[in-house]
Amino acid sequence: MKIKTPVLLCALFFALCVISCKSTEQTEEMPSEKIEESVKVEKQARNSEEDSEYRRSVGTEKNISLDTFNADKAAIIKKITELNAIMAKRDYNSWLRYIDPESQKYWSSTANLAKASEKLPKKLKGLKLRTLQDYFIYVFIPSRSGRTIDEIRYNSADSIRAVQVSKNDDGTNRIVVYYNFVKQDGDWKVYLPRL
Repeated sequence: MKIKTPVLLCALFFALCVISCKSTEQTEEMPSEKIEESVKVEKQARNSEEDSEYRRSVGTEKNISLDTFNADKAAIIKKITELNAIMAKRDYNSWLRYIDPESQKYWSSTANLAKASEKLPKKLKGLKLRTLQDYFIYVFIPSRSGRTIDEIRYNSADSIRAVQVSKNDDGTNRIVVYYNFVKQDGDWKVYLPRL
């Protein structure tokens, strides 16, 4: 009788080991399958979100590919990041390199600066913009500092608006344009809207 008990215990121990191994194999396979499925679902959601942003950005400009959109958005976001650093330093000369020549010419006009002076916010009433540098300090910087750019919108293949998208109280999207860019000689330059 004493001989049977150790044999029985060994058999029971062996059976438990086999069951434990089978159980471990199954639990290892299931999470792996679930992880793959989760990654697949997340990737589909990301692709769907990218596709939606692409469609919103391109609008009726059907000649702009997804690759072009991604490259243009990356270039615009990079420019805005660089401009944020320039605005923080109030570095007018560096800022000029980002502005398209037509905008520089328009906003250097004393007549246009005088019109802009009349439209300044209340806290700046009485201030007279005399130079493009005044425009940079009193108009460009305050209207863009601390803003977040979410998306881009194409006007054409060579003209883009950089926008912030937020929700209105009624659930509709509110779009605020903070930058306009035009492509010149393969480079995106800031276009300053005219009055």
